[in-house]
Amino acid sequence: MSETVPFSDQLRPAVMRRAFLRGGAVALATGAGAALALPGQAEASTASAAAVKFGTSATRYWATRTPLTAPVPPALRSQQALTGAGPEQASTVPLTQGGTTYDMAQEVTWLDSEHFAVGRWDGSLSIFAFESAQYTGPLITTAVNTPAEEGVQMITRLPACAVVTSNDDASLGLWVAPAGQWADLRLARTVSYGSSLGVATSGTWLSAGSPSTLVVGHDSGFVSLWSYNPANRALIFSKSVNLQNPNPVNPFDSHVIYGMATLTPGPSGVVVAGSDDGYVSLIAVPSGNILSQTVFNPSAQRGINSVSVQGNRLLVSNCSVGPDDYNLWYYSIQTAPWGVTLLDKTNLIIDTQRAQVFDFDAIWGSYASGPCWFASTEEGVLWMGTADTGIDVIGYQDLSDRAVGAALAYTNGPGRLAVVIDDLNQFSTGAS
Repeated sequence: MSETVPFSDQLRPAVMRRAFLRGGAVALATGAGAALALPGQAEASTASAAAVKFGTSATRYWATRTPLTAPVPPALRSQQALTGAGPEQASTVPLTQGGTTYDMAQEVTWLDSEHFAVGRWDGSLSIFAFESAQYTGPLITTAVNTPAEEGVQMITRLPACAVVTSNDDASLGLWVAPAGQWADLRLARTVSYGSSLGVATSGTWLSAGSPSTLVVGHDSGFVSLWSYNPANRALIFSKSVNLQNPNPVNPFDSHVIYGMATLTPGPSGVVVAGSDDGYVSLIAVPSGNILSQTVFNPSAQRGINSVSVQGNRLLVSNCSVGPDDYNLWYYSIQTAPWGVTLLDKTNLIIDTQRAQVFDFDAIWGSYASGPCWFASTEEGVLWMGTADTGIDVIGYQDLSDRAVGAALAYTNGPGRLAVVIDDLNQFSTGAS
């Protein structure tokens, strides 16, 4: 494994970064301290408060929790479990507190090579154009979730200029762009399912099935399979499948399926699902047959946050707890019999005194020198590396952003990376 050093300490081209700060204040950062090592341009932009309510102070998420009334982000929940500190604090003022709104990102998905959608804990869905003008906010911003739910946890692109998102614990939102322009995106309908499945937390679309199939992961630990007809944008529930691990690796009895990726997209498709209970599951599509289930780390104290597939290689991200744990795992996937084999693991961490470090998202991508991976961690850092027989870490870039949640999305043609924590960072990776 190569030595981990900051991007700016390596012999790589210095690239300008533009920061679009909250409240409309703009800072242009140059020099070694702000240079990015990705071989392209990086732009950080957040819409002004007048366009979309994204910006708040970091203390809001710690000091204003309402006990047992609103979901707690996994990073905060894990920290509370480690310290033994619950969310309840005695109040010294004669006020009754309502719910708390989290505005950090949960999900980011490319819609095409120029546009990507961002879903946040506050229930907002925003569509951005890559490298938009410095003072330009999102093309469209709208609330899609009920206030009682956890925000936009799933965004999946469908054919025929359609998008499906999480909504509440018993429905999906189906969005369409009638003119083929994402700026005209509108909610076509909500599609119901049994509330026992819970909120949609991940998803992927495959051409498998008749005529195609949407696979959705839920916070119950089940997946649902849906038939999708692009001709009339009809989305019809087919079946649900229980992927729950009876012995979850986490102490919360959580089975949320945070990770979902397509392994084989053809007529007989296969998807990979990663769960908070520790299971890596391989599922046949459209049958829903479970091909294999493996606990990613029998010694894990926390579950899976994301999965990403490239060929037969699998990246799994999780939260490392303590100095002997790891938060990035690298596997090969076998087909005869179906299963996964561990190739390598590493802990993406700068401050080794931390009790935990979440690896929120890890994805495959490419840069000028070939295939690579990217990962976003709880220290507000973007990591980059390669993986062949093992994991090699190229380095990291501090994004100077608090990290209670983060999401990544990569697209080819050309290589572009969107990194969303609170602020939105856009990178050109140098890949064609």
